[in-house]
Amino acid sequence: MSQEKLDQFGLTDGDLELLKAAGRVLRPELGKVLEGFYARALADHGSAAFFTSDDRVDHARAAQEAHWSRLLEARFDADYFASLDRIGRTHARIELPLDLYMSAYSAATSDLLERFLAKSAWQLIGPRAARTRRMCGVLNRAFALDIEQVTSITFRIWGEEQKVALDHLACGIREMAQGNLSHAVPGPDDSDFPSKYDDMRRALNEAARTLEGLIAGIGQSMNALQGITSTLATSAEDLSRRTSSQAASLEQTTAAMQMISDSVRETSGKTKETADFFDRAQKEMRDSSRVAGDAADMMGRIKAESEKIAQIIGLIDDIAFQTNLLALNAGVEAARAGEAGRGFAVVAGEVRSLAANSSEAAHEIRMLIQSSAEQVNDGSVLVENARRSIVQVVDSFDEISRIVSDISDATNDQSMGLDEISQSIVDLDRITQSNASMVEQTSGAMSRISAMSQDVQHKISGLVYRSDEAGEGASAPGSWDQELAAAAQAPEVQDSARAG
Repeated sequence: MSQEKLDQFGLTDGDLELLKAAGRVLRPELGKVLEGFYARALADHGSAAFFTSDDRVDHARAAQEAHWSRLLEARFDADYFASLDRIGRTHARIELPLDLYMSAYSAATSDLLERFLAKSAWQLIGPRAARTRRMCGVLNRAFALDIEQVTSITFRIWGEEQKVALDHLACGIREMAQGNLSHAVPGPDDSDFPSKYDDMRRALNEAARTLEGLIAGIGQSMNALQGITSTLATSAEDLSRRTSSQAASLEQTTAAMQMISDSVRETSGKTKETADFFDRAQKEMRDSSRVAGDAADMMGRIKAESEKIAQIIGLIDDIAFQTNLLALNAGVEAARAGEAGRGFAVVAGEVRSLAANSSEAAHEIRMLIQSSAEQVNDGSVLVENARRSIVQVVDSFDEISRIVSDISDATNDQSMGLDEISQSIVDLDRITQSNASMVEQTSGAMSRISAMSQDVQHKISGLVYRSDEAGEGASAPGSWDQELAAAAQAPEVQDSARAG
């Protein structure tokens, strides 16, 4: 022990001589003092736990007695230092609470002082009183030094153990920080790691295993997510192409519907014009019917004047019959025709042709009237028949006019319906264009997600795992990995765009 430490506790060479003198008085009392020392220790539940057998108590008592004997002999030599080291290390190893040690040591010191005073009471008066009091002080300081040294060694051992433990733990943390999750801090059986800190070592290793399992699970999840994002990106691209194609088709459909709507609107206008034409023709036919009636009356008045007129009227009757047939054909053709104007044009042509024939017949009639009055009677009959035919034609024109009017109304309804369809297609085209834009945005987002997942996979791939423990560590997130992997193979994910 250094002189500096002795000086620190006020133990000079003279004091050491006094300590030896006091020791000669107290060494015979050490056994009794230690009996009380260990009796108090065993009575306390906390300290009694460190003495599990009588042999251990006897061994500790013998060691402590030998140590105090060296102290009372003022032998601060290598043996004393070794004894201090053994006591301090023992306290550190068994983790003896310092409060128990200090209280027991203080009680033992007080007992020693009391016994010293009891044996030296006769020296407390007279010329030896001052020396005796100095001896009490020296004893107190010597035992205080002993307590300080044991406590310092205990703290030093604890500090060394703590440093060893922290070095091991720091090494494990550094390995984790560098991405080596396979490193495990060795335990007391495999290294110099202090057993008192083994709970911390186990906790760190368990945290590393848990982190390894989580990251391994994240890696598996990212692999599955990469498959899903790749599938979704492909589907999104396919959907984008299909949506763009649909948008183009809708644009063409919109243009075609606009053309059809314009055509139907034009047809509606033509149909109205046809209806107006039939109305005018119907009026003219009614006028013709009245004229025919007047002619019949006239022919009746001249009926008796000419037989030739009767013959001519017979001819006119034949022509009127043909006209009637053609008019009927015109009515049928007008009813059947998709475009009423064409049918009527054909009939009108035939009527004009027949009118030409009628004109020639009329010319002949005029000639015949001049040459023969006998035909007047036949002409009168023919005119009457013509009047009746004209009435029938007028009735047919009424029916044709009604049909054309219905066609006009239906065409108007079709035009309105086509306008609504065209507007709906325009709205659908706008929605399709919006969907196409959204699909493009989705495709871009999926590409970014895929890139991010690849980046995470790249970072995770640099970590080192325990090959024999990775599976166990990754068991926690396994169900999520399986769900992702199953989702990546699901047909509805792979064909998500085909429904469009």
